[in-house]
Amino acid sequence: MEIADLDEIIRKLVVGEKLMLVDQTMTTIGRSHIIRILVDCQGRVTISQCARLSRKVKDAIDTDMLLNGFNYRLEVSSPGVGRLLHTEVDWKRTIARKLRVELDDEEIVDWLEHYDAGVLTFRSGREVAVDAIRKALEVLE
Repeated sequence: MEIADLDEIIRKLVVGEKLMLVDQTMTTIGRSHIIRILVDCQGRVTISQCARLSRKVKDAIDTDMLLNGFNYRLEVSSPGVGRLLHTEVDWKRTIARKLRVELDDEEIVDWLEHYDAGVLTFRSGREVAVDAIRKALEVLE
């Protein structure tokens, strides 16, 4: 199996489900694999969306015999609110969510309204360049 083949299949299935791929890892221990897929979407990803994607990925792996007899465990979930935000996918998926953003000299807690070309725009009208952010997290309301 080519890891690139599995990566491409997962990416296509994620897009087909209208989700955003936040992260994907595959760890190999002996002849076993652990495949972890983190997905999100505008609003919030649901358990049923994760379950549907999990079934489709499992079917693709099993049908195409991508892991050639290797044992594997598949985990599909949302990234959760405690995960640090730092990628373009993170900014896009957290639009309309409340964030805590730490800069060098201040902290902003506000609703993210827009992301474009490396700039976050908050409900208050404040704009922040992502390269000025030291740490950012989603805040549960």
